[in-house]
Amino acid sequence: MSTQRALLLLVCLTAAGSTDVKGQEAWNRARQSAKIAGYSLGKVQRWLHEKCLPAIDKETGLYRWQSSKQWNYADTAADCYPFVCWAAYFTDKAVLDGPMRKLLHAEQRLCNHVDRLPVPYDLVKKQKVSQSLDQVIFGASEYAKDGLVAIVELTGKDEWYDRMKAIVEDIFTIAKIDTPYGKIPSTNIEVNGELLQLLPRLYAMTGDRKYLDWAHRLADHYLKPGKFVPQRLSDHGCEIIGGLGLLLAVDSSACPEKFKEYEPHYRYLCDEIIRRGTNSDGIIVGRLQPTPGPHDAVQLRDGWGYDYVGFLDYDMATGQNRYRKQIEFAMSNLLKPRYKNFNWDHNSRDNIADSVEGGLYLLNRLPVKQGFEWADREIDTVLVDTSKPLDQTWLWDTHKLEANTVRTVLIHATMHTRNTILRPWRTDLRLGAAPIDGGLAIVVTAERPYSGKLQFDIPRHRLYMGFKKDWPRMNTVPEWFTVELDKEVALENLSTNKKAPYTGKQLHEGVPVELPSPGELRLRLVSRLPEPAIPARPPPFR
Repeated sequence: MSTQRALLLLVCLTAAGSTDVKGQEAWNRARQSAKIAGYSLGKVQRWLHEKCLPAIDKETGLYRWQSSKQWNYADTAADCYPFVCWAAYFTDKAVLDGPMRKLLHAEQRLCNHVDRLPVPYDLVKKQKVSQSLDQVIFGASEYAKDGLVAIVELTGKDEWYDRMKAIVEDIFTIAKIDTPYGKIPSTNIEVNGELLQLLPRLYAMTGDRKYLDWAHRLADHYLKPGKFVPQRLSDHGCEIIGGLGLLLAVDSSACPEKFKEYEPHYRYLCDEIIRRGTNSDGIIVGRLQPTPGPHDAVQLRDGWGYDYVGFLDYDMATGQNRYRKQIEFAMSNLLKPRYKNFNWDHNSRDNIADSVEGGLYLLNRLPVKQGFEWADREIDTVLVDTSKPLDQTWLWDTHKLEANTVRTVLIHATMHTRNTILRPWRTDLRLGAAPIDGGLAIVVTAERPYSGKLQFDIPRHRLYMGFKKDWPRMNTVPEWFTVELDKEVALENLSTNKKAPYTGKQLHEGVPVELPSPGELRLRLVSRLPEPAIPARPPPFR
């Protein structure tokens, strides 16, 4: 990259003009984060335009990854589509509002089969692919939980929300499995775990009690007989752990009697996983073992962090911090040599991406220095690979495992931008941020003149998802820094010593940012915004 000129936005709570060492460290960290996030976002934008958009079938508008002849719901819709949408949201919003929205319309028009439940579509024969009802439910639950939820967490009550809600309602409309607690749609623990992650969200977003009642049917089915612990603790089995944890969290205020009933059962589940499902580093292994551990000879899997997300729900819901030290212990061991470029599950980047994703969810709540260094290292050397200039680097492919890698790269990038976004994005931009005395330091650089807007994040967990608390959960972009829409703050240009008031709504809609020529701009925002702490760490990026 050529010599860059910087635009510095300094957001902090201290008196204007503070130059203490702590402030200088934040500036340095923000500049390092700008290199990390900027490279990642630039690579994602190239992937979006050079790989993904050409993969859209011109006749149907559906996405076609690599040599696949189908648009299907267990893979393409669940694992490719949402993260192409994420790539568009963060690097080219017009693609989200154009081709990605049109794809949503197309898949419903072409693929809905059992009411609003879809089946795959043959892109060669241009026709639906027949499936059994169980297969239809499996694909629909995958699409709703892995695909649509991830988009809804960023867009709120838009068309993707309508689609997610319709799918879940139709799944329960045709539920036919009899249990003592009511009909449930499947005996597949993965499907039911996915639904348990969907239903508390839908209840929080709508206030409609039926979603909570459906969730309780599933939870009763697993928990009421007593001593339930899933045998598979990795991908395809871990969904039930996170689903029950999120339901317990929501029930803590929405249905206290169920919370009281479920709490000892879920505590037993978590305790048994620690006792019979961890190695000596505290990392959760792939399967529950018949005897107490540590189980260092058992294969590790990439879902360990997803499992611990449910444990964090328990801690937040009960206020006990019962599992905090356990999770911190596990993350403190991630820098050990064995976890460097470790093959968690299978020989692809996706297995590392899933592991890092779960770790980032945990780090958002429990900032462990070694965990951040591990995530930065794995992103740098394996998932992104910054060894070549951005215009010469390799790009991820369109396969679902590659799309999942992009998902984790974007979660990691937003950690380094503290959820701020520059619109429009360009591949020559660099955007990074770091906390400073409860506030935020943001660095933006560009190789040529730039005019755009810098947007701040809002408490999406409350304003979009309806949660009273920011419950730990999968399939989301964690909130690292947010502004309240109705709060007014003072934004000072430290270069000109001019100060102006801004509301959180204005910050969310975007603050004008211009670099008409090489130079530097410093701004200071004075407010009382909550800020998740991140310990200082030297980012490994070159």
